[in-house]
Amino acid sequence: MAFCPSLYTRTQRVYSTTISLNLVTEDDVIAIVDKAEDLWAKVQTLRNEANDLSIQAETLGQAAEVSAADAVKSLSQSKIDLSEEKIAEVQQAQSQSIDLGSLLERAMKASEEADEIEILANEALAASEAALEQHLLDFPAENA
Repeated sequence: MAFCPSLYTRTQRVYSTTISLNLVTEDDVIAIVDKAEDLWAKVQTLRNEANDLSIQAETLGQAAEVSAADAVKSLSQSKIDLSEEKIAEVQQAQSQSIDLGSLLERAMKASEEADEIEILANEALAASEAALEQHLLDFPAENA
């Protein structure tokens, strides 16, 4: 049998072109603004925490400095006589120095986290401004 094109049916494919419209509603804008506000509130909380920790670290640093100076003075006055009281002074100074380092580390982490979230908050703010502009274009009659 020879090739006969008429024996084969041709199928015609119909491609549907759909256009998807994504209008920015007022609820969309409000949700984006709420997200930005939540991020800014978290930034503020972290900045306050970092500030409080820095103040505590400053106070503890001053106390640690005095304690260390007292321990050095006490030890240098009597090199032979190491009493429990003198050892306790040295341990207290050492403990305060360790606590100071811990406070400073926590303050630094809070500040770094605030910096990272501030970037996200700025992005969310820009997104909310863009969403508002788009909403005004999508629904001009409502905003007139």
